[in-house]
Amino acid sequence: MLHGILPASGSATRMRGLPKFLLPCDDNYLSLLERHIDNLLQHCETIWVPVRPDLVSLVESLRIPSERVVLLTMTTKSMTETVRRVVNLSSGNRFLMAMPDTYFHGELPYQYLSESRDDLNLACWNIRPEQYGKLGQVDISMDEGSSNFGAIFGSEDKNPSCRFPHSWGAMAFNRNIMQWASDDMPHTGHIIPELLDLGIRVGAKTINGEYYDCGTPSEYLSMLERTSVGRSGHGVP
Repeated sequence: MLHGILPASGSATRMRGLPKFLLPCDDNYLSLLERHIDNLLQHCETIWVPVRPDLVSLVESLRIPSERVVLLTMTTKSMTETVRRVVNLSSGNRFLMAMPDTYFHGELPYQYLSESRDDLNLACWNIRPEQYGKLGQVDISMDEGSSNFGAIFGSEDKNPSCRFPHSWGAMAFNRNIMQWASDDMPHTGHIIPELLDLGIRVGAKTINGEYYDCGTPSEYLSMLERTSVGRSGHGVP
């Protein structure tokens, strides 16, 4: 049973407190959150959206038309704590998680992640020069005969000196890997080195497109420019 998680309970300090996941991403003012939900509904039985108490009314105002989307009021100290609490509440045995303030341009990762079977699978993108040190970066050993499927053998989180060629931006995981996660981990991606140290395979696919972390103004503005949002006569592909 595959469940989706969109952890939206962060404080948005980099965007002056604005709820990043409510930023518009097309000419019809569809929010980043709604775009993820629309795509996840095609693959997941239930989608969990944990949000801070002060943002509940804003999310409810979107009037998301699905009984399969569960809005949770939650205050936590880390994304990992948020995800662990959702997993404990859920009856799912596998989860597809994306950050609700991100945008995928080009190929979408949801189909791959919904069909993946390793304990942890990552959707990865070629990192752009301006993203070094700002994202979770990974080194991938490609499977024999494949140019885009492989396994992770190195992981660094927001390290300015790291030059791993890919960043990861969404994941699918089995419930059991939460036993190695801690609420003190700021981001769920911090579990990747733990699993590698244990010899657990972390599968990966490089996605044909671009990844934008819209939690920073520069990335959000770059996404708008790249996708032509707001230009007369143009929309998001």
